[in-house]
Amino acid sequence: MSRWIVQNVPAWWLVGFAVVGIPALAVLIQWLLRRQVPSLASGEHNDAVGFLGATAGVVYAIIVGFMVITLWENYVAAGDSVQNETVSLRDLVQFIGAFGPAAQKEIRQLVVQYGHSVATTEWQAMAKGDASPEAQKDFDQLITAVQSLRVRDPAQQEVLGAMLTQVDEAGRERQQRLELSGPQIPAPMWLAVILTSVVTLVFCLLFDVKSAWLRYFMMAAVAAVISATLVLALLLEYPFSGTIEVNPAPFEHVAGELL
Repeated sequence: MSRWIVQNVPAWWLVGFAVVGIPALAVLIQWLLRRQVPSLASGEHNDAVGFLGATAGVVYAIIVGFMVITLWENYVAAGDSVQNETVSLRDLVQFIGAFGPAAQKEIRQLVVQYGHSVATTEWQAMAKGDASPEAQKDFDQLITAVQSLRVRDPAQQEVLGAMLTQVDEAGRERQQRLELSGPQIPAPMWLAVILTSVVTLVFCLLFDVKSAWLRYFMMAAVAAVISATLVLALLLEYPFSGTIEVNPAPFEHVAGELL
């Protein structure tokens, strides 16, 4: 469900709902609650509500802070994996010149074919958390072609070792890229974040301030901060999906440059 939201709902809609819709709903609930239960306006439970609300808020801040930092690091790592993989592919093509025009042409074609497959079919598959069998097949063909190169002298042997290193590095970056396309936060942590968010908002509803406008402003501000943080975490959880997805441009550039 969360991936569907990221893929199909524009980020600015989610942000607008978080900073306008949720706060407006929270203020409305607070207004209705005080009309239905006038005793809440007495403020006699403010000490207990304030203490418990602060405790819930600290727990929420710790959990969501850890979650957002982790998701941001994974988002950056996803972009780095794409860059590192394409750098390895470029280096591979540069090394192949030592094996003659025929081998160079074959490896270039396989790199172009793989880059095109990743930028098209695999990027669409990663948006759903999957890998592309076509891209995997193209990568396997590239590995086989490099391993099949015939060495005629020590210099070529050294170059082949460097090429195999680049292929291995590209494979590791590819694996990391595919792993990062899936969910990054386990369901129990999402449950804990949502639960502490709700508890914090409930205590804010129960806390009384004499000034009605100040009370509603505080409620709206807390609701906006909590909901905006949750939207940020939701958008960052899937680096290859949605409005802020990692761009496939590096693979498109590799395929275009080597044609």
